[in-house]
Amino acid sequence: MAGSPLRAELPRMVSNLVTLYDSHALRSDRLVGREWYPTAHQIVCEWAHTYERSIANVSCVIASISPQCDWPRNLIIADETLQGHNAPSIGGALPANLRKAQRVRDERLSTLIDVFPGGPKVNSFAANLAGDYSIVTVDAHALQAALDDVTSVRTLKWAAYAVVSAAYVQAAKRLQLQPAELQAIVWVTWKRLHPRADKNRIKRLAKFNNGRRS
Repeated sequence: MAGSPLRAELPRMVSNLVTLYDSHALRSDRLVGREWYPTAHQIVCEWAHTYERSIANVSCVIASISPQCDWPRNLIIADETLQGHNAPSIGGALPANLRKAQRVRDERLSTLIDVFPGGPKVNSFAANLAGDYSIVTVDAHALQAALDDVTSVRTLKWAAYAVVSAAYVQAAKRLQLQPAELQAIVWVTWKRLHPRADKNRIKRLAKFNNGRRS
């Protein structure tokens, strides 16, 4: 964590997250966020029983498919993968990640560190789905919320990821929430406050202004 340039931003990120929760998270945002991971975990447990697999293995299959795949499609493709199918009935999963999910299924892996060695987000998401809410899944929305910057599109390596994760852990402690619970509430709130169309408009404007200054 100390090796990341984001380290200096840690106090500001904690403050941003606490302010976002206190000042902008609606009651509905908090309710939906609190239930997101427990609901997902319940699905994992049901599939673990149905397909006679470990909770960790099912979580890893789902998480492997998740990058750039929306949640409803993620679940459909994961369910079909767990059934033994190699050709999903719908699109949405990246082909490389689908192959990784099949490997996780076939080898009954319970961790993704060897499958996604450079993917802290996917590893964290698998842990959250398995019921560990002390870990934070930092996606683009979570990063933007921490930085209070809708234009941020950074890909985080492990060191930088650890800093943003630490910001959520510290903010969650202040708010008496579990880290993953805060992340889910922030995710719901940030998406409501900043719809995709608005984000795209802001990014275009920022790109235009940067072009004028260069």
